[in-house]
Order: sequence, then structure tokens, then C-alpha cells
Amino acid sequence: MNKKIILGSTIAALALSPLTSSAAGDSEQYPAANFQPKVVYIDKEAVKLEKEAAKKECDEKTSAKPERKKSEFDPKYPAANFQPKVIFPAAE
Repeated sequence: MNKKIILGSTIAALALSPLTSSAAGDSEQYPAANFQPKVVYIDKEAVKLEKEAAKKECDEKTSAKPERKKSEFDPKYPAANFQPKVIFPAAE
């Protein structure tokens, strides 16, 4: 009888031990325990310069379009020139 009580108490202690430990008490051990978020404001001048540079780059790319070369049919790759077509059902 005494052996069953000791064994039961030991199993209960082992089962409840994860519930007694917490990370809140060890704030110096966990780097994000005292996390304080900060607001970083955008530099409006940098955003403006970035948009102008992106627009200039986009204009350069669209003005100089390379010629597309139409590929020839290759029996090893029959779906190389596949272009999907959407077929709508006839309206009733």
C-alpha cells in the first residue's frame, strides 16, 4: 500500500512539473522577454527618389522591347508553343 502511494505521488509530481516552470521569471535568460516595439518613420524624400528611379527603369525597359523570335516546332517538346484558349459555353 505504501509503495503505491509513493509511486502515485512521484508520477503526479513528474506530470505537474512542466506546469510549475515558467519563462516569466527568467526574463534575463530570454532575449524577447522585455521586447519594446519602436516606430520607424519613412523618409519621404527617399521614397520619392526610389519611385522616380523605378519609373525611369521601367520606362527604359518598355521603350526598348527586344524582338521575339518565334520558335520552331520540336517533336521532343510538343507543348513548347502551347497557348491556352478559353472556350465559353454557348449562351442559352
